[in-house]
Amino acid sequence: MIGRFASPGAYKDLVDLKEFTSCALGGVLALGSWMWGHFGWQPAGMAMALAVASVLVNGLPIVWGALRGLFEKRLNVDELVSLAIVASMIQGEYLTAAVVAFIMTLGSLVEEIVSDSARKSIQALARMTPDTATLIEADGQRRQARVSELAVGDRLEIRPGERVPVDGRVVAGITAVDESSVTGEAMPVNRGVGDEVLAGTLSYNGVIEIEATRVGQDTTLGTVIRLVTEAEAHRPRAARVVDAYAKWFTPVVMSLAGLAWWASGDMDRAVAVLVAGCPCALLMAAPTAAVAAVARAARWGILVKGGRPLEEVGRVDAVLFDKTGTLTLGDPMVDETVAAPGVTAAELLAAAACAEEHSTHPLARAVLRAAAREGVAAPRAEAFLSEAGIGVKARLGGCEIEVGGAALVRNAHLPPVLSQALETAAARGATPLVVLRDGKPLGILAVTDTIRPAARDSVAALRALGVSRVGILSGDHDRSVAGVAAALGISESWPGLKPADKPRIVSDFQNGGRRVMFVGDGINDAPALAKADVGVAMGAAGTDVALETAQVALTRDDIGRLPLLIGLSRRMRLVIKVNIALGVLSNGLAVFGSSYGLLSPIAASVFHNAGSILVVMSSAALFFASGRGEPGLAPARAGVR
Repeated sequence: MIGRFASPGAYKDLVDLKEFTSCALGGVLALGSWMWGHFGWQPAGMAMALAVASVLVNGLPIVWGALRGLFEKRLNVDELVSLAIVASMIQGEYLTAAVVAFIMTLGSLVEEIVSDSARKSIQALARMTPDTATLIEADGQRRQARVSELAVGDRLEIRPGERVPVDGRVVAGITAVDESSVTGEAMPVNRGVGDEVLAGTLSYNGVIEIEATRVGQDTTLGTVIRLVTEAEAHRPRAARVVDAYAKWFTPVVMSLAGLAWWASGDMDRAVAVLVAGCPCALLMAAPTAAVAAVARAARWGILVKGGRPLEEVGRVDAVLFDKTGTLTLGDPMVDETVAAPGVTAAELLAAAACAEEHSTHPLARAVLRAAAREGVAAPRAEAFLSEAGIGVKARLGGCEIEVGGAALVRNAHLPPVLSQALETAAARGATPLVVLRDGKPLGILAVTDTIRPAARDSVAALRALGVSRVGILSGDHDRSVAGVAAALGISESWPGLKPADKPRIVSDFQNGGRRVMFVGDGINDAPALAKADVGVAMGAAGTDVALETAQVALTRDDIGRLPLLIGLSRRMRLVIKVNIALGVLSNGLAVFGSSYGLLSPIAASVFHNAGSILVVMSSAALFFASGRGEPGLAPARAGVR
């Protein structure tokens, strides 16, 4: 009963009418017992009867919780309160037992009300998803369908003032969308054909049609709710340290209570020690802070997989970025096409589009858009293979088509015209892609991307937070990587990497005593995301593999939120330390005062709950923390080519 809040994953609806009614009834019975005895009403035995009834209402659930814990062979702080109640009953202090049970139960409910604020916010997020949606049938007819019945690929109509029921891609129309509930972005943003919209966001002024890409619990909003729900189960390291010592609390406090009784001969002192010694505040120190911080991060558009990864974020002193799709927008374009002698530009684009058709890499989308822009149809490949960090291969008409970047370029024997094109593209910071057919070069495609507007400010803010090493790990050409690094003020970069190279470099940093955050978006980033102390995936542009591997996801790919996340993590760690100190101090003072007779059992129960409520309020402050003034929310600058 009293100790239930300290149990990880105890995500029931903590405060309900039945519990309050029961607690109030027990309190009224205890008050009636006191009044009956104080005023000397008759019959005299009624005072005892009312006190016993109060103990049965409020005390029995506590005793039952203690017994259940013993049966399951796990420690529970209810044992101490139960012993105090039983000891008071044995010595005939029925009113004391009733008041202690009432105050402990009421204190538990008050703690739950205060700590429930973050959870109630998540419940409010859950209510943002509508129950029904307008489904567009294959024949164009509209009908209302339950959101629970929707599937990936369904086409839906969203009208002004309606909330988006699923994650999807806009296929018709344009509207301003309020995404503050999910991404933390205060201003509405325009969404048109090809843009992604998230479940729970609000369409303001236009009618759009979307194709569902994620439904139910797989949506971004569903992920937010699930991560906060699981936050207590993935508790910070500090919680495990507390747990290691908490198992000694019950026997130690029982021993102190026995000593107080033996030294003074006063049973009330022993009862007060038992009540004061409950380590509720200490047990709640870390879990409540983790829940509040994870919920706060979710409201900022940062999804963290529990308190443990969030705790690690604050220890990071090196941040390594992937380039394409992470530091850049991941929306590249082919701005130059150079065909080999005897090969037409259309032939070059057709071969490249054929190989890239089934690839998920941002550069593949650039190639496909270039082919479509030139009116070149991409023939269907007979076979396809993606080699992470190298490129793609496809079979077409018995020939092997290869498209790749730096790694493939190094192995290709290029004619002078293509070598010159390669040098020119690299010199201006473009990413050159070489296209081969049966090992012979067909031509070069030069691809450019735009640096994210928030990237430069984010790098500067990371350095201001004490992150001493910031670097780029990329499979791209050295000059392209160097250009981005120079634009962002990053002095360390590693170009031309294969997927196996990235985790090796992360490991080298770790072996040098660094705590590494790696930020990436693609399949080839998954090994580095898993190896890093903290892996951060781009939530919108990232692949499913990257999102599953990472401990953190950015719902709108805003790397400007990273410094904000580090600041939140450090505040959470500070709050946990303060909470532990408050818990130890309140328990120590209460036990000391009870041992020397300064606190009665009733006063000890009040003191105990005051400490617990103080700890919960300290944690709740994390959820209401403002991001203003944080380094991570510096104004974004214009993009750099």
